Amino acid sequence: MRNNTEEKILLNRDGVDYISEYIILWLKRCGVSKRENLRVRLIMEDQLLNICEHFDEKAECTFVTGKKFGVPFVSVKYEGESYNPALGYELSEDLLANLGLSPRWSYRDGENTLYLRAPRETHKNEIILIIAVALAVLVGLLKFVLPQYIISAAATYALDPVSGAFMNILNTFVRLMIFFSVITGICSTDSLKDFRTMGKTIFGRLISRTVIGTGLCVICVFPLFDFVSGKDSGALQIDDLIKLIFSIFPKDPFTPFIEGDMLQIVFMAVLIGGVLLILENKVAEIKKIVEQLTLVFMQIMESVCKLLPVYIFTSLVTLFWNNGADVFVKLWKPILYCLILCFVLMLGKCIITALHFHISPLLLFSKIKKTVLIGLVTASSSTAVSEMLSINEKKLGISEKLDRFALPLCNILSSSACGVSFVIIISYLAEYHSVSVNIGWFVNMWILCSVMSLAAPPVSGGMLAVLGILMAQLGIPNAGLAVAALLGIVTDFISTSAKIGIIHCEMTLQADKLNMINRKILMSDKKTNTR
Repeated sequence: MRNNTEEKILLNRDGVDYISEYIILWLKRCGVSKRENLRVRLIMEDQLLNICEHFDEKAECTFVTGKKFGVPFVSVKYEGESYNPALGYELSEDLLANLGLSPRWSYRDGENTLYLRAPRETHKNEIILIIAVALAVLVGLLKFVLPQYIISAAATYALDPVSGAFMNILNTFVRLMIFFSVITGICSTDSLKDFRTMGKTIFGRLISRTVIGTGLCVICVFPLFDFVSGKDSGALQIDDLIKLIFSIFPKDPFTPFIEGDMLQIVFMAVLIGGVLLILENKVAEIKKIVEQLTLVFMQIMESVCKLLPVYIFTSLVTLFWNNGADVFVKLWKPILYCLILCFVLMLGKCIITALHFHISPLLLFSKIKKTVLIGLVTASSSTAVSEMLSINEKKLGISEKLDRFALPLCNILSSSACGVSFVIIISYLAEYHSVSVNIGWFVNMWILCSVMSLAAPPVSGGMLAVLGILMAQLGIPNAGLAVAALLGIVTDFISTSAKIGIIHCEMTLQADKLNMINRKILMSDKKTNTR
């Protein structure tokens, strides 16, 4: 079996079976895990059967397998009328593909194309990062046995240049990627009509819940950390508030990218995305270009962030040599606070949901605990997506139509737990580096953490890029970025787990509001097989 193949196949039942079996063999050869292999095969088979039925088993397709940037893909091209086999999926195909749910579908010059990349192995990435941290601690201990001149030379000529180069490359692309990602997310509802029905309600609730959850966390951190009070710390001055509000409006389209002002970048992205959504089909080609640019910058970020373990290693070794083991000993504090606040947030949401439906909170949690544990182990909500879909429909009684539409949105926009982790990390760094703060600083942190948790790029290293932006905006020295990176790795497991639990509860409440839920299934305490 060659690395790249192209084959003409008649899309009848036998043809679909042949392609399905070929996909399994191809992805197995490429080293894709059994779980992800099965997901890809089932997704493609479902779409191909739809094509087979639509064209009365007479469509001839070109079946292609290969690799792009080292990632395995499969695609199917078939001629005829425009037909998207993902019927009932009202969200952008590109967005669903990024979540590992569905192939991307396109139609051009009389040819339909289905394209699906193998899901990323997020769990392996996290393991590599943890290994990098462990090696950094071991090398850091060499401080006590190596001569000082060797340590100084290693830091000057190797460690500092490598970590500096990585951050320069990261900052070059992260602003553009967040800009295009926000626009793509807004345009993902495909039409203003869809947005006005389900999308408007879901967008509004998810964003408001993120802002509220992050704000509650900001209030909670006041007594948890020893902050250094700055000028006018007792009250938020009117002129500071006005300056904060109007600073979101950029003076030109280029300065925000040069200066890295993320509030202005997100504001421009929201404005452009809203206009594209209003104009709908009149700007279809522009929206397609924006989606393609989003994929381009995400791929660039994926490639850059393959060097993240190297950055983690070099930065933590330098930090250890400069500050000793004391900096690591104190990390229990933000990790414990993040664990407590994230799970209080999730359990609070479970209790509110259970009271709304007059069921036991324990019953509700027993239905969703499997995916909550998947998030805690893998730090990836995308890994749990297939199980989340099944639980939503078979245990919580959520309508399949709403589930397939809302879950990808929730995966992106339900970010209150992520906002909590950002607030905890930034607060700890402000305490550690004795950053002068006042009420205005906390308001700014609330706004920035809320916005950046919603706009965080969904790639390995995305959290590090966001933390770097938050630190720069809130006056925290760049020297704290290594600690921020380490905390980001650990708290990502915690916040992802809490996020999954919150998503289940939020979707259950939304389904009830839209009258798209089967209450009998939700209230049943029978154990249902989710497979």
